[in-house]
Amino acid sequence: MADIKGIYAEIETGLHAEARLATMDKKLIINVAPTGSFTSRQQNPLQPYTMEENVKSAIEAYKAGAAVWHVHARDNDGLPSKDPHVVKQTIDRVFDACPDIVTSVLPYADYDKQGMEQIKPTVDILKAAGAQYMETAVLLIMSMTLNDKFTYVVSETHLKETVKYMEDHGVRPEYQGHAYSGMKDVMDWLIDTGIAKDPPIMNVMCGFHGFNHASPLTPDPWSYVNVMSLAQVIPAGAVKGFCAGGRNWLPFSTLGIMLGMDMVRVGMEDSVFVHPHKDEKLTSSAQAVELVRNIAESLGREIATPDEARQILGIAPRDSAGLVAAK
Repeated sequence: MADIKGIYAEIETGLHAEARLATMDKKLIINVAPTGSFTSRQQNPLQPYTMEENVKSAIEAYKAGAAVWHVHARDNDGLPSKDPHVVKQTIDRVFDACPDIVTSVLPYADYDKQGMEQIKPTVDILKAAGAQYMETAVLLIMSMTLNDKFTYVVSETHLKETVKYMEDHGVRPEYQGHAYSGMKDVMDWLIDTGIAKDPPIMNVMCGFHGFNHASPLTPDPWSYVNVMSLAQVIPAGAVKGFCAGGRNWLPFSTLGIMLGMDMVRVGMEDSVFVHPHKDEKLTSSAQAVELVRNIAESLGREIATPDEARQILGIAPRDSAGLVAAK
């Protein structure tokens, strides 16, 4: 009997002595993308089209727990707009309700140009309005063809001058890629040459995003293994972002949370359906934020506030009026 008691005592000691797992021991930033250039009302009748709908969607998502807003603009007719003045007007209206929300802007103003000239109008106009209008910006690091009218070309010259222009104007690049070899090669080059500031923000694209430039959804369920391999490309010490789209956005986002990603991006820009195996459609980007927030909190991860998100992302804090503090 004594031996049995001893065995049980050893088992109990072992269970209590197991070390904590630190992978998820950090706050999670939720980044919301309410609208974009590709998702249409033919896909989801509730997709925000007008500026008013876009603004309302961003505000609702912020109230649901999103600290970062991935900014796309639409004009008053509901057409996607790259006009920096329309982008500024959209941001102004969201700031009225959410003065501390983090702005992550798509900077490409002119698809007929490449490199610095492609982003310069957006950077110049938004940063002239105030540092808070463009705190980070998504920068694609892999060439891709979006449709028969636009091909985005990445070259060493374009990438170097674009990053420098952003950094010189106080904009943190969010380096974004979707394939293992391309992401690794480009990020290694950016870091080895000192172009990428330390720590860089690296976004992994996974799932289908309205055009074919992300990791595959199939074969199911082995696509999760592919996504896990993509996560290994992120350099040590980098801020880790995860942008899941398509039918598998919710399981992929959950996987990102479990992998310890610092930030996950969700919303109706990238997703139409709630679940991968059902045809129920998202009713709002706030719904997507709430789903991810509930999952994260159930797994023990706290949700970052906008101020905490700025600290994690390495961008300047805001003052009490919502303005970016002077460096």
